[in-house]
Amino acid sequence: MPALHIVNGDSFGNKLRASGIDGEILVWRESLYEGPIGMHMSDSVLLSLRASYMNHCYGIPENLFTSGTLHQEALLNKASSSADELVLWFEHDLYDQLMLCYLLSRLMDRPYQTSLVSMDHFPGVWPFYGLGQLTIDQIRTLHGTWIPILEDQLHLARKVWSAYSAPEPLPMASILEEDLSVLPYLKKALTAHTARYPSVQNGLSAIQELILSLLRDGELSLLSLFSQVSAEASGYGLGDLQFWHILDQMWHCDYPLLRIAGATELPKYGEALPPQFDQVCAGLTEVGRLAATGKADHISLNGIDDWIGGVRMLGKKDIWRRISGSIGFSKL
Repeated sequence: MPALHIVNGDSFGNKLRASGIDGEILVWRESLYEGPIGMHMSDSVLLSLRASYMNHCYGIPENLFTSGTLHQEALLNKASSSADELVLWFEHDLYDQLMLCYLLSRLMDRPYQTSLVSMDHFPGVWPFYGLGQLTIDQIRTLHGTWIPILEDQLHLARKVWSAYSAPEPLPMASILEEDLSVLPYLKKALTAHTARYPSVQNGLSAIQELILSLLRDGELSLLSLFSQVSAEASGYGLGDLQFWHILDQMWHCDYPLLRIAGATELPKYGEALPPQFDQVCAGLTEVGRLAATGKADHISLNGIDDWIGGVRMLGKKDIWRRISGSIGFSKL
């Protein structure tokens, strides 16, 4: 079997194919940023939990999610034993770095060469968000630039994935104290990961805090808000569906932090943006203003029902929270 190129995103996958690259292309479509996580993502119990989560949060049909995950895992198993070379194309942000660690952890015992293209910039492209921005001609300049994965990179990826899958955040805090430079974008990405936990000050994640701060001076359209959050928090690699879900959690709760005018619900999987969606706006409620200044606690008021990696976040008390200004966690 010739080389197999594994990429994130159909846009880049289509451009890479059009660039005349030698080999097959597998677009990895599993979002490892969200939902319950384990060491092997095709585990039947875990897969059932994930399918239910993705259906509840995004409206993805459970059978479609399950079949898609099993299909790409089967392709990876086949390629692991038969492809002459695997080439992984992944960017610097958290979304991609988690995929990279999972795939490398799965490929530790592969007898053939695995190589990597990973970057956080490209000449003439600013700001650089990802490989999907590149033109076909720009992508052609990357042909053959991939670098073989080393043994210490494989071991670090397995260690990171084990910590990410753990039922508490302390193993990840430990890893962040180590030298992670063999995978140069990993430390920044994992630091962003820790900021997904609610703060001890207000029960808000860093993204939620950013949303409230951007709305402090008045309403913004959801599209403008998404654009600004994407620019200021580019290290996460957030997609639009993920962003709508974050807003929904802050809107449809016992004590809403946001009020949204012009819509009763936000788009789900497979749904086009409704007419006049550009006029749908978000603003702060009084509770949102109090939370933004640390005078109200989102978790204490509204609780949480979510996953961060392998950590189950459920309820109003005994929830893992991040300690601001340090790589540390506490249960409150």
